[in-house]
Amino acid sequence: MALWCLPIITDLVRERYAVAVGGAGKSVFNVTYSHSHLWRLRILDDVGSMRKAREDLGRNMSQLGLMPHLAEDIDEEILDELMHVVTQRFHRSPMQAAICGQILIHIARNLVFTPQPLAVA
Repeated sequence: MALWCLPIITDLVRERYAVAVGGAGKSVFNVTYSHSHLWRLRILDDVGSMRKAREDLGRNMSQLGLMPHLAEDIDEEILDELMHVVTQRFHRSPMQAAICGQILIHIARNLVFTPQPLAVA
């Protein structure tokens, strides 16, 4: 899962950070790499390496003047996108979809999540 997810994650992350800083460049490469690497570690459940990866991401974001909530917003987008990809990719393999879904649920439990209030119609 970590292998096939990485290009999806990297594309989404690069696009969001490029928009946030007003263009792509070496600085966007560094923050993109840091964030993608953190997600790879999350998928592999490498808890020991995640702390350092989070620090690297925070440092790269700080150098660009980006607020931490941007990473949290991107994390939610990544999670949504990966859930969508899993359901589409493994629609004929419920066991594989369930395994990937469980990995993503485990990741979601450890993400910072601030639910938005529902609008009342």
